Amino acid sequence: MIRAQIQFREATYKKLKERAKDSGKSISELVRGSLDQTLDQAEMEKKWARALQSAGKFESGLKNLAENHDEHLGDRW
Repeated sequence: MIRAQIQFREATYKKLKERAKDSGKSISELVRGSLDQTLDQAEMEKKWARALQSAGKFESGLKNLAENHDEHLGDRW
């Protein structure tokens, strides 16, 4: 791990200290977990945004894809 120093507003620190006490975890563990979760969520949101941007931009060339999607997917899966 890399050691870093951060500063909290007093109210935030008090909440963290209380949560750490209640959970039996250190403040550092709580901060690391929260940051990891936030960063993972941001990455997932980027992936969804890219996927949604591509929706409707491609054509399969099949006229009955919506009606017979199981048959078409069955051939490829």
